[in-house]
Amino acid sequence: MIDKIFEFGLKDIFSSSPAEYVTIKDALEGKLKIRLNNNFYHEIKKDEVERLSGKIPLYLWSLVKIPFIFIKSPEIGEYFISGEQWNRKAISILLGREISNVILNVDVEKLLREYTSLIFIILSPTRSYTEETELSEM
Repeated sequence: MIDKIFEFGLKDIFSSSPAEYVTIKDALEGKLKIRLNNNFYHEIKKDEVERLSGKIPLYLWSLVKIPFIFIKSPEIGEYFISGEQWNRKAISILLGREISNVILNVDVEKLLREYTSLIFIILSPTRSYTEETELSEM
């Protein structure tokens, strides 16, 4: 019974993730609503897109897709950056340093303070799977 409740809860969480993305350029031109996997919509704040575009070079506006997706790593305080290399480049610019595919809790907090509507944080499904596998082997 608890497994079913947990399964439905996870489905609800994962269905709230973005089904579509927009480029910075599209958002600046007015596409500020994105559809989620549960068919609801998420509103991107125009002022956040304008602030973002002021920091990201013009040549990246058609390459960087928002919202940014950070996936919680099994490691404490670490997040994976989902998406193409251009999103990682944009995050590097926003943080003021080169980054790999992983950023730290402090980085996520800094970005969330400025861009609340441009970031989704998703739990890693592999963490749950790994923990369940380890428990069943005991």
